[in-house]
Amino acid sequence: MPRLDHNRVIRESRRQGDWAALLASDPFGSEVAMFRQLYEHGYLGITNWPSSILLDGSLKQSMSTIPASPEFEYKFLARANEAGFRTLAFFLSLDQARLALKSGLSQLVLHPGLLNVGSVESGAMVLGSLQRLIETIKAEAENATIFAYTSEWHEQVVPLSTLDVDGLVWCKAEN
Repeated sequence: MPRLDHNRVIRESRRQGDWAALLASDPFGSEVAMFRQLYEHGYLGITNWPSSILLDGSLKQSMSTIPASPEFEYKFLARANEAGFRTLAFFLSLDQARLALKSGLSQLVLHPGLLNVGSVESGAMVLGSLQRLIETIKAEAENATIFAYTSEWHEQVVPLSTLDVDGLVWCKAEN
């Protein structure tokens, strides 16, 4: 989770593209004002990044007093959709994908999680597991569009671009 006011930085920075990556559980501002400012800046879409999908263990417990949950984020994205924005919903598990779909979101981004792959064989197992997850979602929701989140680092460790998905969301590191 960001240490600073992530969404304020988005609001006050020059537009970097068509999509705004927002912290849905922003404690610093109003959703209505955020949507209005993003619309005025010309953004076309919103995604839930940074996301609570990766919260686990004691960090998840400590964050439980604020609305930092996938369900909250998906409802936030559904309201963004109602406000006229396209949306991309990050998910990590089948349960999260189902929550996003139940919220009326159909464009999903599979995040592979925090990978710790030590061999080619274990990388192949991860890819196989992710592909089965994608196939399960597609079987349950034929209208779902599924993207895979990847980066240069991911491609070296586990080539997520080889997954049978509708597209890729690349994380490009800027120096």
